[in-house]
Amino acid sequence: MAADDLNAPLRRQDKAEARFSLSPLVWGLAACAFIVASVAGVWIAAVDDPDGGWPVAVASIKDNEPATTGSLNGFAAMGPARPQAADGTAALPGAAPGIAPGINGPDQMAVLPQAVPPSKVRATAAPLDQLVETTAFGPVPKIAEDGLRPMDAYARPPMVGPYDRVPRVVIIVGGMGISQTGTSKAIRDLPEDVTLAFAPYGSSLGRWAGRAREAGHEILLQVPMEPIGYPQKNPGEHTLLTSAGGAVNAKNLQWAMSRITSYTGVMNYMGARFLADQQATRSLLEELVGRGVFFLDDGSSGQSTAAVVGGAIRAPVVTADLTIDKQRSSRQIEKQLESLEQIARTKGVAVGIASAFPTTVRTLAAWIPLARERGVALVPASAALSR
Repeated sequence: MAADDLNAPLRRQDKAEARFSLSPLVWGLAACAFIVASVAGVWIAAVDDPDGGWPVAVASIKDNEPATTGSLNGFAAMGPARPQAADGTAALPGAAPGIAPGINGPDQMAVLPQAVPPSKVRATAAPLDQLVETTAFGPVPKIAEDGLRPMDAYARPPMVGPYDRVPRVVIIVGGMGISQTGTSKAIRDLPEDVTLAFAPYGSSLGRWAGRAREAGHEILLQVPMEPIGYPQKNPGEHTLLTSAGGAVNAKNLQWAMSRITSYTGVMNYMGARFLADQQATRSLLEELVGRGVFFLDDGSSGQSTAAVVGGAIRAPVVTADLTIDKQRSSRQIEKQLESLEQIARTKGVAVGIASAFPTTVRTLAAWIPLARERGVALVPASAALSR
């Protein structure tokens, strides 16, 4: 026996022998594991059943509350039907049909009905299948086989109609979808009768448009159009241009129209040069008419031909009266809102355009309840088609 063997502690020899004796057991376990894994792999490859052959039952969960498109039919179960005016809109109690709109003084004001809470308006966030055409860019609106138009199906019903003797104000807040914070705040803080217009740029547009519809808002799509001074002044990609061929503009318009769904109309973003060109404007309006949506001219250009061309081809066009927040101070916005209210008292209905700036949203949220107390009715953009 060597000297080293005598000096080595006995416990170390025991451990060494134990490790050596366990080696066959370890190898046996590893071999078994390999065989099991191989059999499982062959089974999965052959059967291709992620449930491993176990029986699976699929159950559908349905919402018992009927979803509506936000049209007048969606209010059928909310209470007794109100009398309707000649155009089908709900009339105020005691309002005589046939009286031209227009308010000359407080003594002629009717009492406004209370607005329906947003929780009672279950406007569908998804498009109706019969109103969708699938294109290379995505879904775009179309007229259903039975003649139903998107502008009718997705319109928010106004609480007052053109024969109700109250001044009506339309407020459209554009630029939605560009700023996540601004978009969220506008949807959350503005009353449901404010119309929201979404730019085709930005991320998660479908999600934000769906939230706006679920909150009861009517929505529009903003389409970039050639301004004066293009290309130094550039609205962005896919801008409609007077110099582009009809096929190119049709392709760019289709791209923009596929960005969101469930909108009632299309609104210009910039476009003073484009809308001054009658041929370009005619091509645009003909496409929109064919798809069952209306056009809203933001009124920023005095050279726009949209109203004239629309009248000639019987295309539904709404022209805004003024921009509310050219100057973004709260006081200046309030002054513009006062002007808008006066226009409504004179003409029956007035349309104002704004952007989703924090000051604008805050000022509108404060002004609207006070305007309602003065007898002003806030109505969605589609309601202005009757003026």
